[in-house]
Amino acid sequence: MKKRWMAGLLGMIMAITPLAAAAPAFAETTASEAEADEAGTHTYVDAAGREVEIPDQVERLAIVQMVLPVMCYALQGHTDNFVAIPPASHTGWEGSMLETLAPSMGDVDIEVINNDREINMEALMNYNPDLVISFTGVEDQASQLEAMGIPVVLLNSAQDLATLEDLISQLGEVLNCQDRAEELLNWYSEKEAYVDSKKEAIDALSDEEKPRVLNFQNVNDFKIYPTGVNASIVERTGGQNIVLTGDAAEVSSPSMEQIMEFDPEVIFISNFDDVTPDDFYNNVFEGQDWSSISAVKNHRVYKVPLGLYRWAPPNTVEKPLYMLWIASKLQPEIFSDLDLEQEIRDFYQTYLHYELSDEEYQKIIKADINANSEG
Repeated sequence: MKKRWMAGLLGMIMAITPLAAAAPAFAETTASEAEADEAGTHTYVDAAGREVEIPDQVERLAIVQMVLPVMCYALQGHTDNFVAIPPASHTGWEGSMLETLAPSMGDVDIEVINNDREINMEALMNYNPDLVISFTGVEDQASQLEAMGIPVVLLNSAQDLATLEDLISQLGEVLNCQDRAEELLNWYSEKEAYVDSKKEAIDALSDEEKPRVLNFQNVNDFKIYPTGVNASIVERTGGQNIVLTGDAAEVSSPSMEQIMEFDPEVIFISNFDDVTPDDFYNNVFEGQDWSSISAVKNHRVYKVPLGLYRWAPPNTVEKPLYMLWIASKLQPEIFSDLDLEQEIRDFYQTYLHYELSDEEYQKIIKADINANSEG
């Protein structure tokens, strides 16, 4: 099936003209084609050390973790076999490029699985899934599902780009899309090599030349990304992260006093809330005063782009684009040769076989929302 899928994909790529902005070639690769093949299985040892017998062609897929549907789409080229996803996956789909590229995802059940990874087992059985995918930490739930005859694969959430690459490779094995996973991983390596080519210049920076960064996961909940993938990218591209201690470190939630002491020079806002840079500039937050914070005074607050999915979470397939975007904000002189727009357009053209319109590109980078921010 893999060879036939790739051959079909190549044919569709060749049929696309440079000015075509119609439905992507991926959209033509459907689950119904897989059904024509003879059924088979393969054994996979997941992150919890469990041996799982997986169908070679998954026809009914339930995805428990909110960030994984878009990764499955990127590897499969479709969402036609999705039967259940969390509500947060659907809200991430709304307004994203995935809404254009995979419109059928809008019809997938979002009530069987909630955002806390809890599953209505009886309702899930009605879909008769032949695979459930989640992250580790729900081993009891996995055992319950397997007792019901449903195979479950548990994977590790990424802590840096290397473990994110591991996740893509593992999903490629699980979904029998190894060739597609290899394509994406080659792209990851290419973008990381570009960033690392600036390492000497970044290492030569003094602390004063490395902007202090506050990376919000959710402003309304006062949650940030103090460690993990985002923090490693900030350091790799020439920035400094806030260091949380005590209770704040346990919940990834700094106090306003800690923020004022850190005095971030750049603030990034994810798409898990509707907060905008202008909200900071206008100092609208009740009980908080951001007017003295350097990032606010210098208009260096930015809404993170939203492409196939939110770019801020650790496990998102477009993370190399996030890294390049961060680099362009933190060290624009060092990365002066970076053409971010072309990088984004190339990713969609080369890997998703879709040509972005100018309006779509502006939407991805949140151009209107970031209009009053520096650069």
